[in-house]
Amino acid sequence: MVKTLLSIFITLGILIAAAYFEQLFVDKQFDKFETALQTLDKKTRAENATRTDAENVRILWENEKKILHIVIPHNDISYVDYWLSEAVSLIETKSYVDALSKIEVLLTICRQIPQTYRITFENVF
Repeated sequence: MVKTLLSIFITLGILIAAAYFEQLFVDKQFDKFETALQTLDKKTRAENATRTDAENVRILWENEKKILHIVIPHNDISYVDYWLSEAVSLIETKSYVDALSKIEVLLTICRQIPQTYRITFENVF
């Protein structure tokens, strides 16, 4: 009986620690991406963003998503890919107003996806 209870508490502790570190990992990855997007947003608002700037953000995302595939479903990642591709093409054609709307969506996604991995009452129950 004591061994069983001890095993249950150890397993519960390991699960809680894993969930906590997963939350930290996802937050860290999206913080990097969000910072790059905010820089791109400022350049786009000033109407001096180039395709190279947008491609640098895409390269950062490509590197981050290789790691994020471990914990995030493919649908969430492909959603970011879709909006980022549209933003890159709009910046290339100098459609800055339209590109800003895509970047705003990406910034919102960068805040929402990590929230789904936070240890909160809604996510646990």
